[in-house]
Amino acid sequence: MEGQTRSQDLSNTVMSLKKTLSYVAMGISIVLLFKILYDRNQPATPTIPEGPPTVEETAISAFPMGYSLGAFDSRFGISLERFLQIVEEAVKVWENAAGKDLFEYRKDAFMRVNLVFDWRQEQLLQAKIRRAELDESGKSFDLLRSEHEAKARSVEQDRLAYEESVQSYSTQLAEYNARAERWNEGKNQTEAEYKYLQTRKNELEEQQQALERRRVELETKVHELNVLGEHINSLAQKLNLEVEYFNGRFVTMREFEKGVFDGRAIDIYEFENEDDLRLALVHELGHALGIDHVDNPRAIMYRRMAAQDLKNIRPTSEDLTSLLARLR
Repeated sequence: MEGQTRSQDLSNTVMSLKKTLSYVAMGISIVLLFKILYDRNQPATPTIPEGPPTVEETAISAFPMGYSLGAFDSRFGISLERFLQIVEEAVKVWENAAGKDLFEYRKDAFMRVNLVFDWRQEQLLQAKIRRAELDESGKSFDLLRSEHEAKARSVEQDRLAYEESVQSYSTQLAEYNARAERWNEGKNQTEAEYKYLQTRKNELEEQQQALERRRVELETKVHELNVLGEHINSLAQKLNLEVEYFNGRFVTMREFEKGVFDGRAIDIYEFENEDDLRLALVHELGHALGIDHVDNPRAIMYRRMAAQDLKNIRPTSEDLTSLLARLR
């Protein structure tokens, strides 16, 4: 009887355990079903590419890159033949730096170079008219700026000559002091040496006085240059012109909205003269090569037209570093 009771208890326990396991299995099934339904109703997770995408990468093709002439507006006052010649000159700036052909003119090329006349060129023409206005002395902004640049070059030449004279005087003074010290030590105390030291001392004193006069004159010229610069700045503000001073000269400061490269074409919107046009083309051709802006105001790829040498456009070390990185 006791054995039957134990057997019945064990049977009841097994049945209870089976029910429990059945409930657990059902619960797990329900959870999995809800998870499947939940996942199906969630937005797809976007695939994140490795590294940031760049427009320049898609613009790069096998060298030489082909370019063709697109829109051309004669209101800029430049002939089609001259425009294409300046484009080729701009191309050579990068090709000479790279030591290889980077661009090639082809009539059916995908990348086009466009000359587009719009509000930007109109605005530039208005600025030229404002710069032609006269100040109280009867001089235009451009004339004053030319005078400042000429004076700045003269001051720089005087400064370099003065520094060379100071260096020469210092060398001669050191030689005199060495011989005078030997005399004071009782060495080479001859009549000839004594006369030499006396004569040399007088000559050096005269040189020192002459150098002092030149220093005062140089300071006066620098002061006059600064006064003229302040006058130019004041006139620029009056005429609403944006200018900045770089290395002894005033320059017009503008963002490189004169042109743009959009991955398919180079559009040139404004230029003041052929030198200005050439720099704009070199800058945008740099973007076509995949080169970004750099921080040196003298660089071709600086974000603004600033201290670049328009007469002798050459890549700076920053430009070359960016160029070589794209050509690897």
